[in-house]
Amino acid sequence: MNPCFETATRLARAIRNGRLSSAEATKAHLDRIARLNGSLNALVVVDEAGAMKAARAADRARSRKKAQGPLHGVPITIKEAFDVAGLRTTSSHPPLRDNVAKQDATLVARLRAAGAVILGKTNVPELCADFQTESPIFGTTKNAWDERRTAGGSTGGGGVAVAARLSPLELGSDIGGSVRNPAHYNGIFSLKPTEWRVPGHGHVPDLPGATRSTRYMGTFGPLARSVDDLEVALRLIAGPDGYEAEAAPVPLGPTPKLVAKGLRIAVLASNPLVPVSADTASVVEATTKLLTKAGARVKSAEPEGLDWRQGWDDWADLFQYMILNAQPLAERERHFDKLDSPDPTARSVARAARLGMAQFFALLDRRDRIARRCETFLDDYDAWLMPVMPDAAFIRQSRKLPLEVDGVGHPYFFAGTAYNFLANLTGQPSIVLPCGFSKEGLPIGLQLTGKRWGEAKLLGVAKALEKLLAPCPVPPAFALD
Repeated sequence: MNPCFETATRLARAIRNGRLSSAEATKAHLDRIARLNGSLNALVVVDEAGAMKAARAADRARSRKKAQGPLHGVPITIKEAFDVAGLRTTSSHPPLRDNVAKQDATLVARLRAAGAVILGKTNVPELCADFQTESPIFGTTKNAWDERRTAGGSTGGGGVAVAARLSPLELGSDIGGSVRNPAHYNGIFSLKPTEWRVPGHGHVPDLPGATRSTRYMGTFGPLARSVDDLEVALRLIAGPDGYEAEAAPVPLGPTPKLVAKGLRIAVLASNPLVPVSADTASVVEATTKLLTKAGARVKSAEPEGLDWRQGWDDWADLFQYMILNAQPLAERERHFDKLDSPDPTARSVARAARLGMAQFFALLDRRDRIARRCETFLDDYDAWLMPVMPDAAFIRQSRKLPLEVDGVGHPYFFAGTAYNFLANLTGQPSIVLPCGFSKEGLPIGLQLTGKRWGEAKLLGVAKALEKLLAPCPVPPAFALD
């Protein structure tokens, strides 16, 4: 077996059964990284010595029949924005260029405790604030399917690492699609959990030593090459850690064994904010037919009365408010004159820059109402299937330019978040699966959204859909050993 082409759960099984050592698996991944990472720039910190030391320790523990965790000896990667003790954590923010983490982030510590071996850290855009991965510290990460195109973001390096078989499993974060769009653009799987399901202590932003301001909508989850891997990772990282008072100790519960027959699936082919490309529409249609043929009850539907534009504005305003709230008034005043901008993002910045407490609480009230609306909608469905992004991976471009979908330009940030914002605003979990390809051979993923705290059921639905799909694809240039 080639360890680099196995999923994390299959690697764990092989190591547990003695068919493969952790040292062999880790060395194979490090060798592949040395050969192939240069052109991709997916990993920006490689801890070869630390990884091999941990792998050899894992093999010694196994030989002594010591307790083995679910990822015992499995090599993985970590998004650069998470603290990993002894390694740089910059979140691609130049003032943090020389910052070295003193201890592991909570989730990193949990993955280590489960036996994972950390190969290194993957590239992000500055402060995780883009869906292209252009780092002022580490440079650009390129898509493994076409190096001219975006890797996605902000977990762009991780998405490419998993797709190119440099890593079987990545730990990422998502406040507006940052584990979901890299999965879509790179032809892999990802999971954005329920808000507060997974703690974020040791993730940047927030900046080290600063007041914690990113208190809403941010989530932390895995990217992988199977739904089984997503489940294993979620069960390891979920649950409060004592740092965040908002986190609730809600049990995950068992994942139901479901088949497509009888599942109730709502489908959104496109939304009124940014119509999807013809390629994306074709993948939605083909996936809908797959489900229908397998006996699922599929219906085109969305929550009654859902105001997509108000929802996007509320998500954007809350996101911007968390960024701007600590800035001095003089700094915020620079944005006041953007209220009439044609760009929805610029208008959001202007609103957030002058947002008072009354408007802030009104925003939170609207957020509660849209969450209730979406939760009630899912009383009648097992999951809601929709696009992740309007189109397949685009050729890298300036953020100042419109994002084109089938030749029609849309404001960049608005277009890039038009399908992912909703699950962050409502706090609902979402799983991305690779479902098809564009005419140019680029992967296109779709996302399944479920009820808050309903990850177990959502994983069951995702596994049922996964069985209908082709295996997780390999980018052609990386298909050979």
